[in-house]
Amino acid sequence: MELELKKLHDTVISIQEKIYYLREREEEMQELNRATNSRMGWFSFLSLLICPSVAGLQVWQWHLKTFFEKKKLI
Repeated sequence: MELELKKLHDTVISIQEKIYYLREREEEMQELNRATNSRMGWFSFLSLLICPSVAGLQVWQWHLKTFFEKKKLI
């Protein structure tokens, strides 16, 4: 009887350790998820700034090209 109780106790301790480990891993993964979401937000914001800027530069370049072609400098 005592031997069975010892085995059960060891099993319970092992399960508790695994649960504690899994909770720690879950916290680490949640922190990683938060950091990734934050980076993706900043990347999206940066993309929103870069795309219109590039489009503006292309329009400006086209305008300058047509201007110089009209003046027959190109």
